[in-house]
Amino acid sequence: MKLAFRGGLVTTPTGTRLADVAVSDGRIVAIHEPGTVSAERVVDADGLHVLPGGVDPHCHLMAGLTPSTRAAALGGTTTALSFSLPEDGEATVSAFKRAQDLVAQDLAAVDLGLHAMCYRPNELTAADVAELAELGADAVKVFLAYPELGIMATGDGLYRTMLAAKAAGLPVQVHCEDGEMVEALVEEASAEGRRGPRTFGGVRPPVLEEVAVRRALGISGLAGGRLYVTHLSSREAIDHVRASRAAGETEVTAEACLHHLLFTEDEYDGPRAGALLVAPPLRAEDHVAAVREALRDGTLDTIGSDHSQERTEVDRRISPCGDAHYGIPGIGARLPLMLSWGLDNGVPLDRLVHVLCTGPADAFGHPRKGRIAPGADADLVLWDPAERWVADESSFADGTSISPYAGTAVRGRIRSVWTRGRELVHEGEFTGSGEPGRHLIPERGGKTR
Repeated sequence: MKLAFRGGLVTTPTGTRLADVAVSDGRIVAIHEPGTVSAERVVDADGLHVLPGGVDPHCHLMAGLTPSTRAAALGGTTTALSFSLPEDGEATVSAFKRAQDLVAQDLAAVDLGLHAMCYRPNELTAADVAELAELGADAVKVFLAYPELGIMATGDGLYRTMLAAKAAGLPVQVHCEDGEMVEALVEEASAEGRRGPRTFGGVRPPVLEEVAVRRALGISGLAGGRLYVTHLSSREAIDHVRASRAAGETEVTAEACLHHLLFTEDEYDGPRAGALLVAPPLRAEDHVAAVREALRDGTLDTIGSDHSQERTEVDRRISPCGDAHYGIPGIGARLPLMLSWGLDNGVPLDRLVHVLCTGPADAFGHPRKGRIAPGADADLVLWDPAERWVADESSFADGTSISPYAGTAVRGRIRSVWTRGRELVHEGEFTGSGEPGRHLIPERGGKTR
């Protein structure tokens, strides 16, 4: 063997145990009894957990691939699945091709899959979706929100996209908020002179997520497609996912995001309010508790960061000032903060590894990612569960100049990060050089659960 990780607690899809991990030519070759593997280079993992590299299923990186993917590496994420970034009025296929060209410039530090963001959903044709699949898209993303931006899908538009995606073997990601009702509440708040972070959250109440999730589930069931519900944040919406699964109505993957697990809407009254504007917004404690329970009981399949390398201006009708923006960074914080919270709150490590690594890889057709198993890429994180520290603005250096997670107490520290058998991070320093991140082409027919 060329490389071996010796004597760590290794988490595989079948459990966690002391073991050696043997690596050759960038792939995991075998998992052996501890202390039994010889290699040209041996990495001592005694006292450490050996985890698969994180897979972030939900991030917006095209505005800054180099800083965002370096932040991903520093936080133990070795595969990022990013949305394309259409320009105003740009067709979905054209935007996806531009994203591919950007990735081909070797700007990324970690491997990348690409989701096709659709800003003109009712114009997307079956031929477009087939071409996206041929180009190597992981999924198609549509919105049931944002009529003010002109990107909201109608019910029939979503249905046609679901049918086309089913034929092409793609899942459809849906941002679930009732955009028409959000618009009505924005107009009401503006007329009454209500503005600021609390109003930002108040015009997107949980019931509007609930309505949109149920609608998306119903349309997906009619189309017979694969639905991926992004950033679940409310109790009733999660209940709808459970009920749909129990009834066998549709094939659905459920995602939550880091901020909806760690923060409540009370942050909108505090000093970090401006850094935590996100849609759907932060929720009340009972909804946060429901998301955490969905993590524990297996309802959630994935946890994303919703990292935004470039923030979006808040609607001036409810903005406290002209320069308020929403969208938060978090690609570097996702894995270490989720491991920390899980460790302190009794969530089994195997469960955390599934939603942070294996589940996202499976949902989008990347079987060589997110797992420690023979044949998988040697994407590995050596994690020390003992150390405690406090995150600051520089902990997840992504170039955005803000971190909503600054001041968060963290249990456990990443000691090193490896991708395809190459060390990217050593003791908090980015050391990667040479081969850049690759564009990953999904294997069709990826499972959701």
